[in-house]
Amino acid sequence: MGGANAPEPCKGDIDPEVRSIFLVVTGGGTGGHVYPALEVARAASQRGSEILYLGSERGQEKLICARFAIPCQVFGSRPLYSLKSPQGWRSLVALLKATQLVKGELKRRRPDAVFSTGGYSAAPVMQAAKSLDIPLCIHESNSVPGRANRMFAPKAAGFTCTFRTTTERIKGAVRTGQPIRAELREAAAAEPNNREKPLVLTVGGSQGSQFLNENVPEAAKVLHDKADFLLAAGRGNYDKVKVQVNGTPGLLLVPYLEIDALLDAYSQATVAVARSGGTVAEFALFGLPSVLVPLPTSADDHQLRNAQEFVGFGGAILLEQKDADPSSLADAIDEWLASPEKREAARKALKEWDVPDATERILAVVERAATRHN
Repeated sequence: MGGANAPEPCKGDIDPEVRSIFLVVTGGGTGGHVYPALEVARAASQRGSEILYLGSERGQEKLICARFAIPCQVFGSRPLYSLKSPQGWRSLVALLKATQLVKGELKRRRPDAVFSTGGYSAAPVMQAAKSLDIPLCIHESNSVPGRANRMFAPKAAGFTCTFRTTTERIKGAVRTGQPIRAELREAAAAEPNNREKPLVLTVGGSQGSQFLNENVPEAAKVLHDKADFLLAAGRGNYDKVKVQVNGTPGLLLVPYLEIDALLDAYSQATVAVARSGGTVAEFALFGLPSVLVPLPTSADDHQLRNAQEFVGFGGAILLEQKDADPSSLADAIDEWLASPEKREAARKALKEWDVPDATERILAVVERAATRHN
């Protein structure tokens, strides 16, 4: 595998003789934190390890863990805000209270290691782990690490990351690639479901994207002769968007793509249109070129940095929201549709960026940290 900061082959990194461990997993608030954490948890569980997920009662963790039969305990926590506001002080009080609760649980259970993918619900768990001298391993799914991951990176027994440029931002970070759900990896390995007419897939995350919901249907009106469109609007936005786009030719609107529908969409899609959070790693897995419109309010502009890395190796076209409208979206989509050669070059570059055994690489780091400590 080539390219800057490409991971070294790691066959045999996971020692089959390593004993099972008790692993606490955390990370949440959004599916972008939960699903990567759960993928590592599932892999550890298959190797005989005991798993406990610690998360926030405000996030998606409990619901998602239940689907995968992963034990989960939740506690009160909230995003961190500036201490210059009353909201910031309330957040700090909640953080301190949650840390004490988690510390009591970890002291009672004594896990061998804690694995975190970040997010506001992870901070109390990481703080409690370090206060009890429990090995902490961190994974960062975005190019620019989030606040909680940056805070604890110097104290981590291992820091792994998805993006190449993260290794320039965190000393000692190791690029392992993204732990993507096994179902998606299996689908990506199968033959694509080629369709006669190209399909443009638009996803805006679990909540949907207002900007994409408003502008992609207009772009679809321009390009409906060239491609079909599938737009996942977000469950909370679906009814409103349905009224707005009713009758748009070639556009199929859905609230959300559950796993089976998502697998089918990825296998058929020609181009993706999306924000540029951690989901872009799935585009790389499927070799799917994209038009990325970063969320302009993302923390530390990490979505812009994610998109820039993909543009840098030819896997995406970047449109900043301040410059984007239906016309520029249609032009960018059509740039991919009009050139099979450009799409093929992007597919190869995306596949090279992806790391197929990312989950195993990360689990190897976690297991080494746990066994060295013991």
